[in-house]
Amino acid sequence: MSSVQSPRPHEVKHELHRRVFHPNGERLIAFTKVAKSEPGGLSFIKKENVHYLCCSATTKRPVKVHISRYRRPDKGEGYEERRKWSLEELTKVDGRDLSPTCLNFDLHFDKPFRFEACEARAKEDFLEGLAQACCKYLSNHPTPPVFENVSNKVKKNLPTTSGELLVKLLNSTRLSDLRSQMASNRHEVQERGQRISELESRTADMADTAKSFSETARDLANHYRK
Repeated sequence: MSSVQSPRPHEVKHELHRRVFHPNGERLIAFTKVAKSEPGGLSFIKKENVHYLCCSATTKRPVKVHISRYRRPDKGEGYEERRKWSLEELTKVDGRDLSPTCLNFDLHFDKPFRFEACEARAKEDFLEGLAQACCKYLSNHPTPPVFENVSNKVKKNLPTTSGELLVKLLNSTRLSDLRSQMASNRHEVQERGQRISELESRTADMADTAKSFSETARDLANHYRK
């Protein structure tokens, strides 16, 4: 008797959306197939250790975002929810290693949970989706989750921290001050140029007056010589 082939990740994603999230008024933001690799975890090839991490958001306001873990039940069809956290509970995301061969990553909630993605692309896509969710829904959160050992592609989606915001404000202030100083210098140069122009004009007038006086004096001298 041949064994039943496990569904592909994109098939599971579609099934979860159709049967779980859509009926509950939610949409999937990020999804990946993982194996639990925390201490005591089973081998990735074991059926009972194959899980699916999902990040979902409600379609109605106020928007609530959750990270949940599903797996196929030992008996029966469908998928069962094993764990669920709100996005606000996420304190840290650790990609472990930037090497494409590293499939492990940690999600820190009340404690760290380590997972192993089925492939590098799946890990990258999930972390990117998670970063986008944090940027969109936790932008005003006082302590957004920290992302460590993640690619620049993931980092560009992260919310701005208070420290980064302060740096941006300082840079903006410095740039504004620089522009103001440049405008002041430009105005001063223009004023100096105008004064020089006026001085040159007066000098030319004085030169013309002196020339006219010299010509008049020469004419008078010639007149009295006669």
